[in-house]
Amino acid sequence: MKENKYLYLAFFLGIIFHGTNVFFTFESTYDAYVHIFFADHYAENWFSTWDQRWYTGFTITSYPPFVHHVIALFSFLIGLKGGLILWSVIAMLLFLRGVYEFSKLWVDQESAGWAVILAVFSTSFTEAMHIFGQLPSITGIALLLNACPELYKWIRSRKSSHLIFGLALLALTSCTHHVTTIFGLVFFIFPVLGLAVIDNAQEKKINRIIHIRDFLAETWKSIPRVILLSISIVVLTIIVIFPYWYWSKSDPITQVPIPHGSRDSFIEVLSSGLVFFVIPWGMMLFFLPFLFFTIWKKRNIFIGISISLLFVLGTGGTTPVPRLMLGENAFNILTLDRFTYWATILSLPFWGLFMAHLLKIIKNKLTPYRNLYRFILGFIFTGTIICCILTTNFRYFVNTQPDKIDIDPIVSFLNVDQHYKWRYLTLGFGDQMAWLSANTNALSVDGNYHSVRRLSEMTSRAVERLENAKYLGDEGLEALRQFLTLPEKFNLKYIFSNDKFYDPLLFYSGWMKVQQLDNNIIIWERPDVNKLPIVLPEKNIPGYQKMMWGLIPVSCFFLCLFVLLFNRRSLLSYKGVPEKSPLFKAGSYTLMFMNGLWAIILAIVILASGLIYYYNNDDRTSPENLVNAYF
Repeated sequence: MKENKYLYLAFFLGIIFHGTNVFFTFESTYDAYVHIFFADHYAENWFSTWDQRWYTGFTITSYPPFVHHVIALFSFLIGLKGGLILWSVIAMLLFLRGVYEFSKLWVDQESAGWAVILAVFSTSFTEAMHIFGQLPSITGIALLLNACPELYKWIRSRKSSHLIFGLALLALTSCTHHVTTIFGLVFFIFPVLGLAVIDNAQEKKINRIIHIRDFLAETWKSIPRVILLSISIVVLTIIVIFPYWYWSKSDPITQVPIPHGSRDSFIEVLSSGLVFFVIPWGMMLFFLPFLFFTIWKKRNIFIGISISLLFVLGTGGTTPVPRLMLGENAFNILTLDRFTYWATILSLPFWGLFMAHLLKIIKNKLTPYRNLYRFILGFIFTGTIICCILTTNFRYFVNTQPDKIDIDPIVSFLNVDQHYKWRYLTLGFGDQMAWLSANTNALSVDGNYHSVRRLSEMTSRAVERLENAKYLGDEGLEALRQFLTLPEKFNLKYIFSNDKFYDPLLFYSGWMKVQQLDNNIIIWERPDVNKLPIVLPEKNIPGYQKMMWGLIPVSCFFLCLFVLLFNRRSLLSYKGVPEKSPLFKAGSYTLMFMNGLWAIILAIVILASGLIYYYNNDDRTSPENLVNAYF
């Protein structure tokens, strides 16, 4: 109990901060309503793999289902929104536990304790939860972090209970967010396996000093287990979400790449640099010299390679390196902010080590410049909390979503006089369009998960959604115009507009304004559009795949619980992690002092850059800036 005091404190702080804030932030995130829509599908028909409500129909096996399954199950008791909030809190606690256990592999227990406390206020985690609403990604990384220590312990102790539990967690990770498992094998699991091999070799040396030949000899002995583990992970990932691989193979995505800010040059597009680089790294930017000095030491070499690669890949189009590393096709498909997110998570153990070093130096009465170190400590603590609070309240500084829309009048309209027998389209709803879809069985020609689109009118243009077409200039408006001028092709009769910008386009495309609802949404109509056919086309998959999709994810969850409960004593008894390097040793003063100078210089640069940007881009200084800011 006492040795885990930092973890319990982190749980308390996490519940107080994230557990309360998620009630107020999830509705303004980008992805929360999308996941609620998927959850609503399972709540309505658990084993159905086709949904007609978006894009004239799409395959639901296009996204790993575990988080959506959980929200759907919770929804029977506390509703869809309540289910999402509850699982957000559970995922946050799993994430903190994973950070703590993962950190103990690399640093001493005190540093791991600081790492998990700092993880509570990590701006990358805060951004993922309170701005992006990426609940599957959060859950996936939480499960992966908890699985890595088990795989490390299996390599060290050869106890099968650790292997079984680790693989069970990874199977659940694949059911949650398969991308996390695939890239996690490279950036998380392989460094942990390399660490286990190094520690095995180090344990056999009396003086604890190993050379390359010692490492190679131990690697040769461990190769069979590493191969077995790698094959097991790949096979599990294929089996547990086999319907997803079947869909991606039989119906591959063929569409024009959609622009994403994480691929921008962060120097040319400062807003992208802020959202996808500065905010995720947050206060960690001030300890980069310590980080890169520490991770390139002998024992940390493999995680050092991972963090360095992820750091570079996360810079997007700022340099040509990510494009060269990933290739043109992958670069244009992947959202590169995931690499920065993973880099910050992998850096947490060493951020905790940095704080432990700093406190140790301050306690040393012989330390010169002790007041400087105290200033740095106060600056980091204050800055970390302030950055976390600002990130949580980002929506108050940047209007990321339209104001909240009361969807009840729209739902009532669709139910009256069988208006649901035609398709509809929303304009200016933001991601709330997914919440409307979750509350009605009416069908929309648009949708909020672009990977499943098959209409050539959409896939031929770099447009994510029709409802926000104006933000994509000519490309977006031309895509929208195809549906407005030929609505009969899609049985599109009603448009719910929350943005007067589209009024001229609608009017001159032959649409009539017929009604303003109580929520100020304007209804536009085309009277000459036929009803939807009684029977709509639907793509079926084999019955065994429907059973796999509906049963395997939840079964993996219960398998994890079963293994944990029945092997708890074996899983918790392992004490084979070797003694880490001394926390405080010669050279620490110099490194910390140099990092302090870096922090001061960086703070001055950021402050000066902010002032220059403000005075050069104040919307009130010129009509040109005002117009650019609007669009």
